[in-house]
Amino acid sequence: MKGGTEARLLFQQLPSAEGPAVLVKLHNLYFSRIFKLIHSLVKQRESAEELASDIFVQLWQRREKLLEVSNPEVYLYVMARNKAFSFLKHQLHLTEPLDNIEDFRLEVARSPEELLISSEMLYRVNAAINQLPPKCKLIFMLVKEESFKYRDVAEILNISPKTVETQMGIALKKLSKAFTFSTT
Repeated sequence: MKGGTEARLLFQQLPSAEGPAVLVKLHNLYFSRIFKLIHSLVKQRESAEELASDIFVQLWQRREKLLEVSNPEVYLYVMARNKAFSFLKHQLHLTEPLDNIEDFRLEVARSPEELLISSEMLYRVNAAINQLPPKCKLIFMLVKEESFKYRDVAEILNISPKTVETQMGIALKKLSKAFTFSTT
């Protein structure tokens, strides 16, 4: 998982004298990913930015208690999810928060192997991902793009690990069907 060890170290350093600088490092490391999750749920850019910023204010306020956190990345994502759901409840728009997830875009790092993927194939991959049901797409994004383990995604979304496994199975089946070619 990206930055997991670094996040744990930063959480431990937050209560120290270097706390403000550590908070800036945490912000630089996680703000965009937290913003993306919140924005996918609340659908309002300004509100998502404000809510994501609030996460770091809360971290600062809770800095003494962060030493007890065993998985800082999951902790941050759960905070973000809870913040988004609280906002939606306040706005009275919590009917189906996962129905309008922003289109998922697969970003390809430019290694030699990845350069072999044609733009048409990349387009087909993204189109297939965007056809996934909203909850399935969110789970797929957290597992594949953010590199979370199934149990961590389950904790972030407050669902069972078996549900994550089932949804990933659905996603992978639908994606594989999108790439089966008939020879007739």
